Amino acid sequence: MNIEAPQITLFEDSHIEHCKNVLKKEAQIEDVVRALRDNVGDKHRTEQTEVVTEIAKRERKVFKTRAAAAIDRHLDATEDGTKASELAINKGLLNFVSLITPNIRLRARAGSGKSTALVIKCDFLINELGVAPEAIQLLTFNRSASNDLSKKLRKALGDKVGKRVGVNTFHSLAYHILNCCPQTQHLKLIFKEEDRSQKEQLSDLEAIVVKETTARDFAAYRERYEGTSYSYMTRFENFDQSIRDFVTGATALYRARRGTPTPLKHNPVTRHLERVVAAYEARLRQSSTLDGEAGLREAARILESDVDLANLNRIDEGIQPLFTRLGGGMQFLFVDEFQDFSAAFAEITQGVMARNPNCVMNAVGDDWQSINAFMGADLSFFNGMKKTHVASLNLPLHSNWRCGKRIVELGNRVMGASKATAAVPALPHDGKIRVRVGDIQNFKRKKEEWHAEAQDFLEGHINNMAQAAWADDLRAGRERGTVVLLAAQNSPFSKSLQAYAKMIDTTEGGKVTTSTSHASKGGEWDHVILLDGTASHYPSAHPAEPAQRDMIKRADLEEEGQRLLYVAVTRAKYTLSILAPTELHPKLNAALEIARR
Repeated sequence: MNIEAPQITLFEDSHIEHCKNVLKKEAQIEDVVRALRDNVGDKHRTEQTEVVTEIAKRERKVFKTRAAAAIDRHLDATEDGTKASELAINKGLLNFVSLITPNIRLRARAGSGKSTALVIKCDFLINELGVAPEAIQLLTFNRSASNDLSKKLRKALGDKVGKRVGVNTFHSLAYHILNCCPQTQHLKLIFKEEDRSQKEQLSDLEAIVVKETTARDFAAYRERYEGTSYSYMTRFENFDQSIRDFVTGATALYRARRGTPTPLKHNPVTRHLERVVAAYEARLRQSSTLDGEAGLREAARILESDVDLANLNRIDEGIQPLFTRLGGGMQFLFVDEFQDFSAAFAEITQGVMARNPNCVMNAVGDDWQSINAFMGADLSFFNGMKKTHVASLNLPLHSNWRCGKRIVELGNRVMGASKATAAVPALPHDGKIRVRVGDIQNFKRKKEEWHAEAQDFLEGHINNMAQAAWADDLRAGRERGTVVLLAAQNSPFSKSLQAYAKMIDTTEGGKVTTSTSHASKGGEWDHVILLDGTASHYPSAHPAEPAQRDMIKRADLEEEGQRLLYVAVTRAKYTLSILAPTELHPKLNAALEIARR
């Protein structure tokens, strides 16, 4: 070790000199990146992290002033004149923006402004370091996120420059590749922007499930669920049809989880799903069709091949910059919602990076907001970035600019946060939490009976909670804010969210909307009323239930339910009202204490 230390120091010195030359436009970023990866690529992961961490400390100092200038262009100074870049609360942002050579996994907690962080870093790279906008690519999971980032980039950089930065969903990227490559351009593509399923092929899939599910399979399912919490299914008169229905839903999950580091179980259920999926995908091939999942995998295969993407004949002028980037012209790749990666998204990303070996990847996400296991998302990709991408660092962005202090505290306590992982309140107001628990007994009772009691309980509190929130607005000198009703399902306790919303009196103003807790991710409202803060709703019913128990561990589902609660409570800016008709979810017990303050 005594021999190695001087060698590391010599490389660090050389690296920093090259970074200084980048500032002076006397060195290329990609050359510095290549040298870093060559130096650490053959080291053990622990040693690699140590070297990259030490280099990053010094590299930040080189670019700190320029990174601060970019931050201060976008974020306001405080009333006393302190620049945003000088605030301790923005240290994580400054650390992220001022690094250009390591790959980065940025853990961005709820309300931390990850979109703002991405826009500021693009500004820094383009306006401070001279990186060509065309050399930057952002990848998102859905069209709304893509459109939002595009608008923010154009506003921040100016329309001419902002629109030159590449912004695509993963699926649109795959679509363009498949539609332009000679070996796939004849195929029928039944996806484009963000389709992760086989919606347009559902009738074909249902027919395949009928064909591929035999009496032996039904017997295996019956045996599998006897003696479990799903034994009630075995008593259904329409047991066979119930099996067909959830198998149809489970195929999407099975396909998405193939290639996940955690292997699937091998038992009669997964073997049956494998047979159904094989028959379905054979039907796709026979009809020369690719759906979203197959399209992602095929596009990844092309990216890993030697196809010359930069010089394809069939490329529209509008997407030529995308293919120039894919063909080797990419210097920076930004990935949004990294916590939602499944194997197919990981394969696409690896293919892009393989085409651009000196490209720097910044992946942004929040492990506390990973709630899409039913779509194949697996946190092993988020947690294992250092294993898959050489010269990588894990950085935090934990300042919450959305929620009042008490709401941030509750979110941390829901997740059992340590000092190192906790979100940090960045706003001065405390926020308000209110809790009502009904203690309605639901054990061994007919759903119709206790659901009626739960509805009565909610009807007795919803309007009061909304009016109390608006009274808080009045006392604080704010206009009546937005109220959202959240629940794990669209019809909590057998009544629609919209029906509950109509119970709120808005004659004096105020806007009320509804959302499932899943769909609320990425959103924010002044006031949140959670209608189902109960243990039985988080984790919520899975679309592939009960087949998901053979693809996702029960402990993982419980943790995802915990994370879904975190998402729900951190949508609130000023007040959070929690209603629990039955028992309060144990992860929300801290809300009772905080509410008394």
